Amino acid sequence: MRKIAWLLCLGLLCSIPLGCSAAKKPEPEAKPETIVVPDVSRLSFETIDYDQSPEIVQSLAQTLKDKHFATWTTVNDRNYVVISQKNLPAGSGIQVTEIERRIPANDFDWINVKLRYMSSVPNLPTGEKVNTDKPLVVAFSIDRPVKALGFEIEKENAPARTPVTPTAPTTPQGANNETAEKGIRLDTPKPGQQIKGPLEVSGTANGVQGTVRVRLKNAAGVTLAEKPVSLQNGKFTTVLSFSAPLKEERGTVEVFILGEGGVEKDMVAVPVTLLPSTITEPETPGAP
Repeated sequence: MRKIAWLLCLGLLCSIPLGCSAAKKPEPEAKPETIVVPDVSRLSFETIDYDQSPEIVQSLAQTLKDKHFATWTTVNDRNYVVISQKNLPAGSGIQVTEIERRIPANDFDWINVKLRYMSSVPNLPTGEKVNTDKPLVVAFSIDRPVKALGFEIEKENAPARTPVTPTAPTTPQGANNETAEKGIRLDTPKPGQQIKGPLEVSGTANGVQGTVRVRLKNAAGVTLAEKPVSLQNGKFTTVLSFSAPLKEERGTVEVFILGEGGVEKDMVAVPVTLLPSTITEPETPGAP
């Protein structure tokens, strides 16, 4: 009996942990960092009259009226870039030359607005000055909210020259200057155009690698129609059929390249207005 009791005590001592510290878990192996190269495309934009801009845009400009500023805001899913023209030399001006859409990560849109300060304003009559009291307002639309916006400023390289009558360049037979530029250009529809189905889309695409596709989205970003297009001498024309909305709403026509792995690149987007299938005509005064 004493032997059995001794064996039980020995087993109990063996079951007691030798230390109180918990076992150290191995550290996870360091994973290589993924570097995302921004996907860049150009956005269509339009310059609008400051007096015709939304009230919030004018209020923002009034708040900063005594400063030389460049800012941006969004009103009803449409983006507005507002740039002060004060404190500029007489006859000089500011021009938005390009708006880029960069996507450094999924669901992240970074907009880059390129500005050019010019020593003279083109198409301005001699002796007439720029109205610097009103800021420059540029509007553009994309299919999802902008997460970041920056400004890239460039100076005019060449000095202003006296306008001369241009001489027609010598073009080789069969060549087309309009299609010599690489990339995508959308000719129709125009920015802000009111459209109904079927919609004709045309433009040029030169020096691109991949499949050219055309897409129509509504204000919520839902794709209403999408199809590939064929190129003939760098030009394309196609027709999109889609269901008309119940009421007027904004939309976006996109032309882009579908590269390897389904990556969309070199996108050009134009804001449009989608009209319902039937529009009641206004009643003529005095009509029976």
